[in-house]
Amino acid sequence: MKHVAKKTAYPDTRHACLLAIPTAVVIALLRTVLTPLATAYPLPYGIVLGVAALLLVGLFVFCRIRQTEPVAVGGRAAAVAAIGAAVTGATFLVFAVVSAVNWVAFNVMPYPNKAAPANIDKMFCLFMIGTAALSGLFFFTLAIRWLRAGYTGRYQLLVPALVPVIWSWFRLIRYITSYASLVGLFRDLYELSTILFEMVFFFLFARYLAGDEENRSPFFVGVSLCTGFLCTVSCLTQAALFVVQNETAFDTCALVVAPDFGVALLAFAVAFAQCFGKPQAEEVPEQPEEIDTTSLEDGEGAEFLIGDDWFTVYDPDENEEEVDEQAE
Repeated sequence: MKHVAKKTAYPDTRHACLLAIPTAVVIALLRTVLTPLATAYPLPYGIVLGVAALLLVGLFVFCRIRQTEPVAVGGRAAAVAAIGAAVTGATFLVFAVVSAVNWVAFNVMPYPNKAAPANIDKMFCLFMIGTAALSGLFFFTLAIRWLRAGYTGRYQLLVPALVPVIWSWFRLIRYITSYASLVGLFRDLYELSTILFEMVFFFLFARYLAGDEENRSPFFVGVSLCTGFLCTVSCLTQAALFVVQNETAFDTCALVVAPDFGVALLAFAVAFAQCFGKPQAEEVPEQPEEIDTTSLEDGEGAEFLIGDDWFTVYDPDENEEEVDEQAE
């Protein structure tokens, strides 16, 4: 086993991490106040969406400029990231179990639920629930591995890491195919952006777990912060509108599901681990050296493969002389 050389993490983006969470809370409060007015006055709601988009662009550009390659980190940061992965796995499993029970027992599919769903809708819903359950198991095993190893980074099985990407894809397909007009698309534009960022985050997260430095995207921390920002705003807005008991306004956040709460925690935990964690050297299995035999033509270089000690030539005349000397 050999150790990969340590690199610096993301010390220059610590201020962006510290400002992302309170900014998300402020945007969530603005959405909670302005969403009930969006039915009569859509301009304020559009302004909030524009402000959120500008914040995302600024955050992403800042993280892209002030960054290095993501590395494995250890210490308390690794423990926080492992806890975020465990919570995310729990939310995925809860979503899968509740959705399956409601569908089997009460014939109620996850949102958007149609009165007479077609077979293709049922197939997409089945795949979404199945991939959600597999994603929950993956995040649980990842949390256990990180806790045992003491640092984040390499994961042995890379195919399960792509299951959350597939879950986001089926989820997006179900939502897009359910819209009959652009009005509903504009209403759920923020949550659709959240789903797209989650999909990109899961994909870059899988590349991060691949272990190879060439597979680790320089956009990883920026996308993680943007995903945590969007998920936090959506989840806080839905919770606040549920408390207010405004059904019309609550419908604008109907796309938010339980895994979004876990993804918000995981994205922020991973970003904070990269920015505040201590870089940790990873153990990488050594590859056996291969012998280059391309230049071995017409016996050239064969003395390196077969030497004189490998065989003995039998000479009968020489053997007879040794016998005569022994007889004398």
